[in-house]
Amino acid sequence: MATVISAYAPTLDAQEEVKEAFYADLDKILPEVPKEDKLILLGDFNARVGRNHHLWRGTLGREGVGNTNSNGILLLTKCSEHNLVISNTLFRQKTKFKTSWMHPRSKLWHLIDYVIVRSKDRRDVLNTRAMTSADDCWTDHRLIRSIMSIRLMRKRRMQKRQSRPKLNIDLLGDTTYQQQLQDALILKNTGAHFLLPS
Repeated sequence: MATVISAYAPTLDAQEEVKEAFYADLDKILPEVPKEDKLILLGDFNARVGRNHHLWRGTLGREGVGNTNSNGILLLTKCSEHNLVISNTLFRQKTKFKTSWMHPRSKLWHLIDYVIVRSKDRRDVLNTRAMTSADDCWTDHRLIRSIMSIRLMRKRRMQKRQSRPKLNIDLLGDTTYQQQLQDALILKNTGAHFLLPS
């Protein structure tokens, strides 16, 4: 199975209790996903994770953008606790394909929308990038597209064992039936067909 979780995190200026409640909810949900399932965590996390991949080895790739903020530390910590990797930071591409939101005052582009998967499923993600052609949509965020190659195994159903037909051995005591059975076996060896009474 594949489990997709869509999340919208509190903004940077939200109260600390609200942020803690969001990540506490995430802490409840993530362990409920079976370990054998594929996990895809999507969302606007309002977090800048930066590019310090040495500090966040296994969680952050080499292709991060900008600096880390406090929401970014919360997200990175949660991903590290649950063995998750931020796929947006794995692929070398132009900055415009990494960033997803433009700050209204500074007009600088930032990466705050993420596609996150389990570290063991990192190879399933072929590319994650912002769609620059979707700038004129109803949102101030660029859409993030992730291409994945996921093979899901079907659960095997237990097949019912077919019962063998029961043999009527009571007839073997009958001498006429014994003779018919013997004739049938001789004919079978010669390629002829012989019908036995039921």
